[in-house]
Amino acid sequence: MGFVFRRGTRDKPKYYARYVDIDGGEKTRRIKAARTNEQAERFLHEIETRLIEGRLGLEPKAPATQVVPLMDQWIETLTNRNAPDDRSRFKRHVRPAFEGKSLATALELGTIMTWIDDQRRARQPGPDGKVDGLSEASIRHNLNLVSRFFSWAISHGHATVNPVRIIPTGKRPQESQRRDAPWLRDDSIVPTLMNTLPEPINLMFYLGNRSGLRTGEIAGLRMADLEYLKDGLVRARYSYGTFLKEDKHCTGKIKWPPAAPDAEQFLRPWTERRKAQGAGPEDLVFPAPPSKQNPRRLPWRGYRKEQVEAIWEEAAKKCGVEMTWYQATRHTFVTRLLEAGITLDEVSEAVGHSSPVVTKRYYDHHVRKGYSAAMAAALRQPETKKAHKT
Repeated sequence: MGFVFRRGTRDKPKYYARYVDIDGGEKTRRIKAARTNEQAERFLHEIETRLIEGRLGLEPKAPATQVVPLMDQWIETLTNRNAPDDRSRFKRHVRPAFEGKSLATALELGTIMTWIDDQRRARQPGPDGKVDGLSEASIRHNLNLVSRFFSWAISHGHATVNPVRIIPTGKRPQESQRRDAPWLRDDSIVPTLMNTLPEPINLMFYLGNRSGLRTGEIAGLRMADLEYLKDGLVRARYSYGTFLKEDKHCTGKIKWPPAAPDAEQFLRPWTERRKAQGAGPEDLVFPAPPSKQNPRRLPWRGYRKEQVEAIWEEAAKKCGVEMTWYQATRHTFVTRLLEAGITLDEVSEAVGHSSPVVTKRYYDHHVRKGYSAAMAAALRQPETKKAHKT
């Protein structure tokens, strides 16, 4: 029915198959994958089998699946807390890089590595010495987005492998070395700061410094959340008016940061005043007054990060404190505990990190700077050995 013939040179042979197709026409096709006559014969046998079954010898190839339409479909399914930020980052850094590529091409490790290299190359200083490209942390975030897409593609039957997971460890974007950030080592400055800050920002500072709450978590506290102060706990359910940062799937996660022993007594005058104003269990503990940054027409009635930090900067300058609100609150809380020798897992639980690994990633330089007396004693040279040497 058909036969194979060879053209080209001895070193670079080219094999062809000639056969009569089902429509009666004689066809000649080059067999690009064949390197030997035996491989070409097997290819011709496959063609003849198809003809016996009543099909075309070679069916036209289906158009390659484009990866960007699948990415667009996936990005719209995101419901995590940072979905708007993920969509913005995807449109700026991920989608343009994969435009026009097939899914098969996107699945190749070389495609992913080239994309990473392109992002790193953009960070090279320009003629003016400035670096306008992405940081390693941003590249890691972009790579995480692509990895999440391929995980979705696998679960929906579009792919069978996630190429991001096979990137060699040394080739992945590396995190920058953590440096010691300032924190309030001297607790005697805390009362001075609280007297300088206006109410209720001073109370919010107290909760951040003593309980390690983020700004959004403090602003999102409801009256019912402070009922656990007598048990030495604060209930955190909201970040501003939405879900907690750790609640990536928006399921209503709750965490229980510790409260200082005097927290209930210290906050009682303010909570009693709020109750007298008619505040119910689900009303904000710290409602913000109307301002240009937060007019009452907006759904959120509490303080915003920009407002709190602006007030803090003014008070800190008066007190001679050179650090940010975050450094003086949550960062000080974590560092103080680790420096006091509190175990890593206990500190991680207190701040609501997903695991001690996350806490260690950011505070590794505080986790272990010394060892116990028992270890020192075990390593001490025995007196008998000393006597033997003498």
